[in-house]
Formats: sequence, C-alpha cells, structure tokens
Amino acid sequence: MILTMDMKNDLFVLDDATLDALGRPKQVQLLINTQQRKLVLRACSAEDDEPIFLPDTPIISTEISGRRLLQNIRTNMGWAGMESRICPGTYLPNHKAVCFDLNRVKLA
Repeated sequence: MILTMDMKNDLFVLDDATLDALGRPKQVQLLINTQQRKLVLRACSAEDDEPIFLPDTPIISTEISGRRLLQNIRTNMGWAGMESRICPGTYLPNHKAVCFDLNRVKLA
C-alpha cells in the first residue's frame, strides 16, 4: 500500500492495494495527526464528516484533490520543495483504515 503525494498538482494518489485493503469503498475520509505525523485513510459512509467520494468504475488508482491538506502536511513536516513523495501504509482492520507514517516518506 503506497500513498503518493503529488505536491505540484495538489493530489493524493491511492494505489490499487490501498483501495483493495479498504474494500473499494465509495467514500473515504482523510484524517491527519500532525503531532504523531500520521495520515489515515478510512472507509466511511456519506453521512460521516467530510467524506471524499471515489469513482464507481473499476480503477487501478485514484486521485484525491487536497491542496490545503497537502500544504498543511508540507508545512508541519518541514518539507522544502515541491517534489512528489511516496509513503508506505499499514492496514488497520479494526478501523477499516490504512495508516501512512509521514516519518517514512521518500521522494518519488
């Protein structure tokens, strides 16, 4: 499971493995804990706070626009430059979520 953060285009790119782990949901939430430097992608329902709707068609990866969130992450992490970054994820089955440790980010 890999999350790509495309800083130039303000996009989060979710790979096939992440989508599969989450059960190919129709909606997800992006949650961040800046103190722990963790980003969590959680399957959710349309009634949850700030759901992000994903395409209904079969896909290999999907993009989520997130200009403000990416700017916030970049500032809090102290990242210079606009290079894309990748981060491995860990599936959390009890939460139907994938956790991305931003301390493990590498340049793409």
